[in-house]
Amino acid sequence: MNDEQELRDRLRAIEVPASRIEIDGLVRAGRRRAFRRRSVAGAGGVALATALLLTAPSVLTTAGARPDAAPAGASPGATGATGAGTTAAASPAPCQPSELPLRSGMRNVTAAGVDPTGRYVVGNEVVGQDFRPVLWTDGKPQALPVPGKSVEVTAVNAAGVAVGLVQDGRQEYVFRYQQGAARRLRTPPGNWHVYPRPAINAAGDVVINAEPSGNSGGEDSVVLLWRAGSTEAVRLPLPDGANAFDITDDGTVVGALYRDGVASAAYAWDQQGKGRRLAAPAGETAAGYAAQGDWATGGLWPSRSAALWNLRTGTLTRLTTDGPGDAVNTSGWVVAAGVLLRDGAAVDLRMPGGQTGLAVAVSDTGLVVGLARPGGDGAENSGPRVWRC
Repeated sequence: MNDEQELRDRLRAIEVPASRIEIDGLVRAGRRRAFRRRSVAGAGGVALATALLLTAPSVLTTAGARPDAAPAGASPGATGATGAGTTAAASPAPCQPSELPLRSGMRNVTAAGVDPTGRYVVGNEVVGQDFRPVLWTDGKPQALPVPGKSVEVTAVNAAGVAVGLVQDGRQEYVFRYQQGAARRLRTPPGNWHVYPRPAINAAGDVVINAEPSGNSGGEDSVVLLWRAGSTEAVRLPLPDGANAFDITDDGTVVGALYRDGVASAAYAWDQQGKGRRLAAPAGETAAGYAAQGDWATGGLWPSRSAALWNLRTGTLTRLTTDGPGDAVNTSGWVVAAGVLLRDGAAVDLRMPGGQTGLAVAVSDTGLVVGLARPGGDGAENSGPRVWRC
């Protein structure tokens, strides 16, 4: 199969509710072959928003207000799994941009994540068909060690510990970058495909899904946890079909339960396997993709809405933009399909000269990271940006 046909096949999966088609690698590398070619079985909701940032500009526009829309901070009486009434959200103040500096010679770099304090930002440079990881500390960039042919950094915590994925020939594995060195995180015996990307909490615990190499759609998948400082994985005792996409500072794992490759419900589990099903409106299914503090975000299908759950109260807020949500902070601000939502309203990410600002992640301090795109419908990347909100 050639690259163009592969892209077409993956894009056809966009309308499938919460499918596990992973296409972010295609977009970040433009027309090149996707990093982790076998990740067709990956988790699509998390990757889909990033993919659509450059390939489908129309998705970035905020949908009209839904009858059941409510601010992110609404009380349980204001909105629930089915919503109640119409709630108007005032437009928040715009956020002011600045460029993330690059080292000499770096090209085609995008931001991928930010730690809760806003001090550390991670991103990736695309070189040919491969990724090269970048870490900004207090705005100063450094190229991270490259322990393989293609190395993608995906997340970082407040201690500056970063995690990501390595592909080197037929090998693929999770790595942790700490104190100037990258270390491989070992999977259980056997050959495993890890997907879609590792997440890390404040303590340094790392979580990701893995399925036996050669399987697809999450068949026989498990959820792996590496505790802080450890390089040996622990299998979490979650039910069959469980996939985890984030881990909170108290160790709660947020994700979804899948049946035949499609999400049937969003869940939050503790590390002993006890789960709480997250609310969804009647007739819809849900998947959770990111969590921070008391909040989790993800998507609802078939409405394709972004969702925000309060993990403490169980309250669901359906957000007024196409989803899914793929980043959230402790204040309940959500990033969905390049849009930053604060109290349920889209925030203006200011950009000069007709450029468009696209959000990727948001810190607890209100620092938004993302990328700039020239005006018009082009898919060019004008480089990583941050906004102060």
